[in-house]
Formats: sequence, C-alpha cells, structure tokens
Amino acid sequence: MIDLAKPFMAFLPEIEIPYENLPFDEKVVFTLTTALIYLFSQFPLAGISKESVAVKDPIFFLRGVFAAEPKTLLEFGIFPPVATALILQLLAGFKTIKVNFNQRTDRELFQTLTKVISIATYAILANIFIASGYYGENLSLMAKLLINAQLIGAGFFITLLVEVVDKGHGFASGSMSIVAISLSTSLVDDLFGIQQFPVDQEGHTEPRGAIINLLQGLRAKHKTFTGAIVNAFQRDYLPNLTSGLLVIVIGAAICYLQNVRNELSIRSTKARGMTNIYPIKLLYTGGLSVLFSYSLLFYIHILAFAVIQLIGGNKDGSIINKLFGGYQATEFFYVPRFPLSLLAPPTSLAALITQPLSLITFPAFLIVTGVWFATNWQDISGSSARDVGKQFKEQDVALAGHRDASKEWIRIIPVASATGAAALAALVSVGELLGLKGKAAGIVVAVTSVFAILEIVTVEFQQNGSQSTIAQMLGGRVA
Repeated sequence: MIDLAKPFMAFLPEIEIPYENLPFDEKVVFTLTTALIYLFSQFPLAGISKESVAVKDPIFFLRGVFAAEPKTLLEFGIFPPVATALILQLLAGFKTIKVNFNQRTDRELFQTLTKVISIATYAILANIFIASGYYGENLSLMAKLLINAQLIGAGFFITLLVEVVDKGHGFASGSMSIVAISLSTSLVDDLFGIQQFPVDQEGHTEPRGAIINLLQGLRAKHKTFTGAIVNAFQRDYLPNLTSGLLVIVIGAAICYLQNVRNELSIRSTKARGMTNIYPIKLLYTGGLSVLFSYSLLFYIHILAFAVIQLIGGNKDGSIINKLFGGYQATEFFYVPRFPLSLLAPPTSLAALITQPLSLITFPAFLIVTGVWFATNWQDISGSSARDVGKQFKEQDVALAGHRDASKEWIRIIPVASATGAAALAALVSVGELLGLKGKAAGIVVAVTSVFAILEIVTVEFQQNGSQSTIAQMLGGRVA
C-alpha cells in the first residue's frame, strides 16, 4: 500500500530532519512558534453565506479534542493528520500494511502516504460540508472553489506545521503542542474572555468569559443579583462557571493520575551496588487512547452526517432518519437523535434524562475502544513488557529481587496500559455526560500532552547541561 505514495514523493513538500541535534533553546522556539502560528490561523472563511443557515454544526462535541474552530480555516483542526497517523501506524503494527521501518525508503513512503491521506481527508470533509449546505445554500461555483481552496490549503499547511515538530525541530509531537496551547488559551478565554455577544432582541450583550460575565451581570441594571449569579452558572449559549469549574476539576484529577505509578527497584548486573528506581505510570500510553476513541467518533459522525444530510436531507419520517436518527437543529448545533445519539454526549442534564441509554453506551464506547487501543499500542510502539525486558537485558540491568523479570513486566505493564486508558475514558465520560460538549476530552488530551512535553523538555535540559539562555531570562540557575 505504501507504494501508492511513490508518485507524490516528487512534488509533495517535506520537512527535512535536522542534520545535527538542535540547541535546546532553538527547539523551545520552534515548538512555541508552531503552536502560536496555529492559534493565529483562526481566520474566518471567505465566500460563505452571511445569513443564518438551516444546517448547523454536527461535530460540535468533537472540536475541542482536535483544536477545531467552526467556519474558520481551522474547521477540521488537526483531526486528519492525527487520525491518519494513528490508524496507519496501527495497520503497520498489525502487518496489514507492510512497512520496514529500518529502511529509509519505506519510512519516507510511509510518511508521504500519511500526508497524502491526511490532505485527501481535508478535501473530502470540506466537500461534505459544502454539499450539505453548512456554509450556505445555492453557493456559486466560484464560492465553492474558494472554500475548497481555503480548507484544503489550510489543511496542507497544518500537516506541514505538525511535521516541523515531529521531525525533531521541536519537542515531542506537533499535535501535542498544538492541542496543549490551543486548549489552554480556550480555557482562559472561556473564563476571562471580554468579547461581547448579543443575547436578546433588546440589544443586551454578554461577554464570553464566565467570570467576566458574573462581574458584569452583578452591575447590570436589567438583571437582579440572584439572576446574575444563576445566569453565570447556568447559561448554555456561552461558557458558564459550572463548565469552567468542571474542566478545572477534571484537569486536577488528570494531574493526580499522572503521579500514580508503580516504582520498581532496578540494579546493574555488572556494577555491584548500583541501584535505581524505574517507574511504571498508570497513564502508560498517555492521552493517545482518548485521541483514538474520538477519532473513531469523528469518522462515525461525519459518515452519519453525510448519509443523513446529503442523501436523506434530514427529513422527518424518512427511512434514513429512522435508521440513523437524524438531527434536531438548535441555534448553534445539530443535535443527533436516537440511535445516533447513543454515541454522542448529551448537551445538558435534561437531554440526558430524555435519552438515558447514552449514560451506558457513550462511556462503554470510550472505555472499550480506549482499552483496546492502549493494549495494542504498547505492543506496536515498542514499549511492551517484552520490549522493556529486552532493553534492560541489553543494558545489563535487572529487577532487584527477581531472577526472571519477564513475568513481572508482563504482570505490570499491560495492566497499567489498560487501567490507565479505562480511567481516562471514565473521566471523560463523566465530564461529557455533565454537558461539557467536548471540553472534558479536550482538557484530558491537553493535560496529558503537557506532561509528555515537560518530561521530554526536562530530560533534554538535563542532557544539555542545564545550559539555556531562555532559562536564564526566566530566572533559572545555570549548572
């Protein structure tokens, strides 16, 4: 399958791997700049209808995980490169796609194939949304071409932007950096954003930030003291304090889970008396399991949207709507109906009461897919019990008090992978079922990404001899 990418290698741009290890400060600059460029790319799309359209956002609860902003250049965020990379690596690990990663040619073909499929995914998604009427009905051919050019061009740029960090110019993964900074700024905006939005026919406005809204509401003449507090905690058309506090609580829970680990005593088989600690974290695969589950949800809901909207026209009583459920249009969203709603979080507690089955089906989907991914990923990524045992044997390191450490690795690592994925899925499910509309999954992926990046940054900083101009500027000590 990777041979399909050969015709594209001649003209598809590629980010080159650095010829030598880049300085620590340069990697910091590349990582931050890449994420900031992504944030500043939220330009509104040109050529779309200025009037309100009947077709609303069908993927509103999936956007937070992939840093996607509706009706901007970042319409589909980093979903195509992330989902494509995860799925192709799984297929390569299962030997469905034959790739020899020890050969440079195969690696290059695999990377090119990932890039081609990612860009093709942007093109397919763009045309599904255009044909559905999401950007307006009766668009001219020029408007459709213009929207295609913007979304596909932005997707191509995002793919290269992610590749800059992935190829070693920055720390960890480009997708991790983008999600971490995007979700952090989004949380600050949800709490302290000052942008004003009209909320009624009388011309009253409210700020986006929940805390700013509370302060402004307490001073507003058209609101009572009690009404201002209730509005700050319960409004559903803009971020509220309840969702903000829930996101902070979930973030704190992830920080706690990151520190849950099983510390194993290891010793050198050559140098007597040399012992150390090797930690096995509960979140062994990090937030990748949540990313995988939400990638599957994205594919499922986009496919359902294409069938319901493009083929069935989302008409009540049609055969397609009876099979897939159709959508109920609200002011901002397309809320799926039963049975599609079984794989979507409720928009509120009232919606959960009317559709109680989603209390079981949605968490079950996240847990089953997350545990399956984590169990297989630790085998594919070279971090399985067998791989860790092999690395320790090559480095003449053994577990203290164990003659054969293989059984101990098998007892701990697979359990940590599966349990950690299940814990993250359960945490995401609780947040989403309480009406966070994708923010629970987003904060889980963001916090786990931040910890993964910090671990790599700390290791490289120490290996660099703690020499950093940026650290000196921030008040850090130089060793």
